[in-house]
Amino acid sequence: MIEDNSLEFDMFEDMRRRLVEVLVSEGRERLDAEKVALYVVQGLREMPKLLKLLSESRSHPRAEILTTLRLVLENGRALEKAREMLLALDAGEEI
Repeated sequence: MIEDNSLEFDMFEDMRRRLVEVLVSEGRERLDAEKVALYVVQGLREMPKLLKLLSESRSHPRAEILTTLRLVLENGRALEKAREMLLALDAGEEI
């Protein structure tokens, strides 16, 4: 996790915008691309914090690590939604 929350927000927002543009350039509707990108960012939002907690010295309490892990796993559902949307969109293109 980046210490400056505004930098972290900017990083995720830039990532979301870039993903939207990639999906649109691949022929996705903008609204669908926006939804997928939002789900992806939501699914990844807590990952940098977990990486930081696990990669630093053992100074972080186990409870903090486990709480962050739970958030990562709960937000993983958003990645599943993004996957389902992309698969549904791909299936719709084949019809």
